[in-house]
Amino acid sequence: MGREVTLSIRSVIAGSTALILSLVAHIVSFSFHRHVLERSGHTQLEASFPIPVRAATLTTVKSGRFGLNANDSDWDSILPNGDGFIYHPDDQKHYLVAHYHNLHCLRSLRHYLNIAMVSQPDYKFTSMDKGHVDHCLIYLRQIALCNADLTLEPASHKQMTPDGRVTDAVTGVGIKHRCVDWSQVWDYMEDNFSLFKSTYDT
Repeated sequence: MGREVTLSIRSVIAGSTALILSLVAHIVSFSFHRHVLERSGHTQLEASFPIPVRAATLTTVKSGRFGLNANDSDWDSILPNGDGFIYHPDDQKHYLVAHYHNLHCLRSLRHYLNIAMVSQPDYKFTSMDKGHVDHCLIYLRQIALCNADLTLEPASHKQMTPDGRVTDAVTGVGIKHRCVDWSQVWDYMEDNFSLFKSTYDT
């Protein structure tokens, strides 16, 4: 048989009052913090890219550039002045723009692959090299999850599997993707570096 618990009216009222006061305090606190953020022009705690960026479309192409055997000069040119960092005028801090962190990691992975598969197959990678590769693989996976591209890519050709089956294969070439205008971002990065270059020397 279960034990019966008897509560007095006074206990119920006291408990209900405490619960209501706690709820009101949380609502007031939340409203105050939201008001402060809205008045400051920010709706989140993290800093945001300083300018609005227009939409763009990218149609993927098959290209000899930026592959494993591409010229180093191609890969060396993918980061703007400042190596992907901007100086944010609102809080006067430097930030690495994630878009360029992505490209830095891609360039690094290509560098290590080129050494291992093309130029120096017997090269002994250091623990720092391996740590950098590990970081970039983990980072790029998470960024790909965060920026899930839902473009539907149709099969482009048939392909024989190792066990002899013929299946559809997808290259993704010639498919349009919706993006933000990376050329506008690049121009802003260059202007920002030129304007605040002195802050990079401190």
